[in-house]
Amino acid sequence: MTERCSWAAKSTQLLLYHDLEWGVPTRDERQLFENLSLEIFQAGLNWQLVLKYRSALREAFMDFEPEAIAALRDEQIDVLCVDETIIRNRQKISAVVANAKVLVALHDLDWSLTEAVWTNAVLLQRTHETDVCARFNADLVHTLSHLGFKRVGLKSCYAFLQASGVINDHETDCYRRLELL
Repeated sequence: MTERCSWAAKSTQLLLYHDLEWGVPTRDERQLFENLSLEIFQAGLNWQLVLKYRSALREAFMDFEPEAIAALRDEQIDVLCVDETIIRNRQKISAVVANAKVLVALHDLDWSLTEAVWTNAVLLQRTHETDVCARFNADLVHTLSHLGFKRVGLKSCYAFLQASGVINDHETDCYRRLELL
């Protein structure tokens, strides 16, 4: 039997997410933005619920294309807030829209989310020193907050770094831990 992170055994949906996506390093900015946005939606909820709504969230947020989200008008945001197919928390929806606007504005300054996340992060994939990962996470939270990103606290940002493969937090006996080094 293949050993996996203990949380993956809770459902087939979590098992597939663990085996195919979680912790796989990505430098694709659209995917990073999606991961960050999904972590915003996850706050206060369980991850399985976010996975349940993920395809509808992708559709509602135009596959998490920052430029398309940044162009949403207030009326369109109001429609999202009552859309029963997604997690309809106005603060979370507004944060994703605000973050898309910040990201698009930063593109004009030749700034990228990929560069911000991956600069100095290569070592994090190989180290499992809690203080090193926590320091990197705190620095990233500070940077994103300073730039105007919303709802990017320590917990959601750390989960974002895990999901995006920046920090490899697969359990020590999980087969994916070594595969993703």
